[in-house]
Amino acid sequence: MDYEQFTAQLKELGIKKTEFMRYMDMNTGTISLWSKTGKVPRWVEAHLDLMLKAKAMLPDLSQYKASAGADNEPA
Repeated sequence: MDYEQFTAQLKELGIKKTEFMRYMDMNTGTISLWSKTGKVPRWVEAHLDLMLKAKAMLPDLSQYKASAGADNEPA
């Protein structure tokens, strides 16, 4: 996977690069290295592929984002 494909898949998932690195518990400086070399490790491609497949299988939860945290009490 090249760096452009990496950024395109993150965009498709709606995840910022720094968020992805935080999820993976990695140093954000790693993104700079990938950007310079133009190459992203194979495990990242596999992980993003799984994330995209999971996203396609899940219902759209965006309607719940606005109310998340607003009222955590059961009805």
